[in-house]
Amino acid sequence: MGAEVEVILDKTINLFRYITEKDVFERYYRAHLAKRLLHNRSVSDDAERGMLSKLKVECGPQFTVKLEGMFHDMKLSVDTMQAYRDHLSRTTVHSLLWLSPLWLTLCICSPPKSILTLPS
Repeated sequence: MGAEVEVILDKTINLFRYITEKDVFERYYRAHLAKRLLHNRSVSDDAERGMLSKLKVECGPQFTVKLEGMFHDMKLSVDTMQAYRDHLSRTTVHSLLWLSPLWLTLCICSPPKSILTLPS
């Protein structure tokens, strides 16, 4: 992680210290982190993890357990999909459908606002 990112994270934590409703911040941060992770829009995993470590120091491990769970879920998804692709490459059955599912555990990510309805 670069020095510039570290300075920005430090300034963010300094600002965070003035927030009285830390639970509101955690819900907001969790929702936006979920979007960044699910849509693969995070600029840097190192920066995201750096922010989590600073929040953990500031508020304790209980504050970041759900956020860290999101990273664990994303890693599990990538590893599982890679194992599936490796399996497909070793078998004679070749899938015409390219899957890219994501596994989430413990309802860590916020539920979607809209529900997909499939035609019958």
